[in-house]
Amino acid sequence: MRQAQQKRNMTFIPGGVLRGFYDTIAKNNFSYILFIVAGIIVTENIYGSAVDAVWASKNNGKTFDTIDWSVFAEDDEEEEEEEEDDDE
Repeated sequence: MRQAQQKRNMTFIPGGVLRGFYDTIAKNNFSYILFIVAGIIVTENIYGSAVDAVWASKNNGKTFDTIDWSVFAEDDEEEEEEEEDDDE
């Protein structure tokens, strides 16, 4: 009979942690909303940085920032000289 009366804790988070979370954050609606908004901003910054890093590593040499523009410098100068000769 003692086993039937005994309550089992089925959560993985200790009750003190949940009570502390409730007392500090979830008890007041404003602090709870502020916690959610701050969490969204932090998560977006981390996720955005990670996606940008993966994108940059996969597209190295194919984006505007990573192209070696010195390779194209000679062609641009020749075209400008030809245009100046045509004007005269």
